[in-house]
This record gives sequence, C-alpha cells and structure tokens, in this order.
Amino acid sequence: MQSFFAAELHRRATHAMQTGRADADAQSAQVPVAQYTSDEQTAQELRLLRQSPQPVAGSSSLAAPGAWLSLTRFGIPLLLVRQADGPVQAFLNVCRHRGARVVPEGSGNEARAFTCPYHAWTYQADGSLRGVPDAFGFPCLKKEDSGLRRLAVVERAGIIWVVLDPASPISDIHTHLGPLMDNLESLSGFQTPVAYAQRSYEVNANWKLLIDGIFEAYHFKVAHRQTIAHMFMHNLQLVDEFAAHRRLYLIKSRFAQDQPEAAGFDPRQYGNLTYYFFPNSMVLVQPDHGQLSYLAPLSASCTRVHEITLIPAKPATDKASAYWDANVDLYRRTLAEDYALAESIQAGLASGANDSFHFGTFEYSAPRFHAQLQQLLDADRNQALA
Repeated sequence: MQSFFAAELHRRATHAMQTGRADADAQSAQVPVAQYTSDEQTAQELRLLRQSPQPVAGSSSLAAPGAWLSLTRFGIPLLLVRQADGPVQAFLNVCRHRGARVVPEGSGNEARAFTCPYHAWTYQADGSLRGVPDAFGFPCLKKEDSGLRRLAVVERAGIIWVVLDPASPISDIHTHLGPLMDNLESLSGFQTPVAYAQRSYEVNANWKLLIDGIFEAYHFKVAHRQTIAHMFMHNLQLVDEFAAHRRLYLIKSRFAQDQPEAAGFDPRQYGNLTYYFFPNSMVLVQPDHGQLSYLAPLSASCTRVHEITLIPAKPATDKASAYWDANVDLYRRTLAEDYALAESIQAGLASGANDSFHFGTFEYSAPRFHAQLQQLLDADRNQALA
C-alpha cells in the first residue's frame, strides 16, 4: 500500500472525527428530475458507456491460454480469448460477412478456431479470418482486413476492461483508469484476485439513482439500520477526485473506539474504501476482498446490475466457501436496501412532487457527477450537430 495515502487518510479521518464533519467544503446543488426519466438522454448515456472502459469479466474467468468467453454487455456481443502468448484479446462477436453472431454465449478452454453458423466463415483465436467456403465468390475480399473487429482491452486489478465501441476516442485504457487504478492495485490482494459469486440482475430504477447512493453517507443510519449502520460513523465519508473518478472512504465506528495511531495505519480495517471509475463502475474494498459492480441502463427506468466478488484465491475448502458466501450475502442484503429505495424513488418521479432533487453540502459529489456527465453529453450532442 502507498504509505502516504494511508497517512493522509488517517489525518483526514481524525479531523473528521474531531469536528463531526467530513473534509469537503462544497455548496449544495440541485439536479433536475428529468435527467432520471428521459429515454432520449438514457439512449445517449448508453452510447457514452459503450465508449468508456467497462469491467466485463474477471481475469480468472480466462485462466489459461486458449480460454474463451462469449457474452453480451450493453447490448454488444463480445468474444474474449486468452492468446497463446498470455494477453486477453477482445472482439466484437459478429461475423464480417453477414453479421451473424459467431460464437454462442458460453465459455471454453481450447480456442483453436471459431466458425460462423450462417456460412461457415472461420476465424482464428487471434480474430484473423482463416477460411471462407467457396472463396472464389469473393474476388475482392482482403482476408487481412476481414478479421473480427478488435476492441481496446486491458487487465487491471484482476478485471478485464473493454471499450465496447471500436470507434471510441478512448484507446488507451491504462491512461483513462489512471492514478486511481494504480492506487487500487497498490492494495494487498488487488493484483491478481479471483472472480467469485458473479451475478447479473435488474433493478427498476434509473442507473444514476444507483450511482447517487455511493456518493454520500447521509442515508446510512436510516437506510441500513438493519444491516451495517452500526459499523459506521454517521455521515462521515471522505472524497478524493481523480478527474471524474473518485476514491471514497467511509469511516467505521471502531476508528473512534480504537483511536489508531498514524504509524502503520491500515485504512481497510477502519473504513470502507470505494473506487469509483466514471461513469458507472465501482469497487468496494473490504479488509480482505473486494466487490465489483457496474451498471448498464436498459431504459430510463430499468438497470441491469453486474457484480463480481474479488477474493485472494479460489476457495479450497467448504469452510472457505462458507466464509466468502457470508460476506457476499451481507453485501447483497445491504445493496438490496439501497436498490429498494431507488425503485421507490423511480416510482415517484412521475408524480410531479419534485422538479429537481436538492443535494446537501455533504452530498456534493453526486451533483458533481451529474454535471460531469452532462458536460460529456452536451459535447456529444454538439459534435453530432456540427
């Protein structure tokens, strides 16, 4: 762990405990309700998400050369293949002949070639076009230009990150994830964690309502009173911004009880760290593991949530599995409380009770997220009109 990072969190957490306030000095702000109900805006946001790095799978899902995974994310058919020389390559799982899906959803361990079920065009594991039946009928075909469309991909913190749009201006994912990812990978267990307890499900709420909840601790004592509220100080969350990304630190009650020294301070024992990667991905860091979530809008009022638990090693015993299952269960029960409230909010949006939401000074990070997102959407609209 980066020592200066731990020492600085200790200093700020101590100050927050002494003053009863987190260290943010910001203004309150409002966000129009229309931003949570517009189908047009949601469609534009989906285009933006496809242009941003998405954490589509755990690296351990493709453990050895030849392993492959076919899946759909954000409406895009993907094919991930670990190459013979080690790295993962990502492709649009779409035949370059007539556009059929080449590989059905699923996974395997011995990628030699992939054959389209429509006309049997065949692709190598590296995506290159290997064979075309009756090739004489395509005299102008350039095989070197007709392989599966490659996508930008990297593996960081045990996660495979892919840019789903081949025309995205983001081609260097390392630079996009930046110092915040470097900080996450400095934590013990976040270099090569194992993916565990993966699931996807739908929540009947706008995806931004789910994002709003991570940016404030104001709701904890009420919304989570049946689960984890007792573990944390009321409304004390430190926020660091890395461009549009965030690192959040929610201070635990035991910080006040134990009053830990700055020397050797371990932030993971005295608070929850959340690494938020703009616009829709987050990793919650627990003392010995992490929880990855990323959000895909299906409509203005429905979101598909994808989750992967990141653990140090594959469970070797029933006892180890039971331990991780208990951690996953608590995480999911807590999220269920948040998401039930989000569904309640979404159901009330059309009532006209609120034209906008008013965020307090200690909730400032949520409206800043909306402003940053809106800035990108406006730029996208202006570019389309140019």
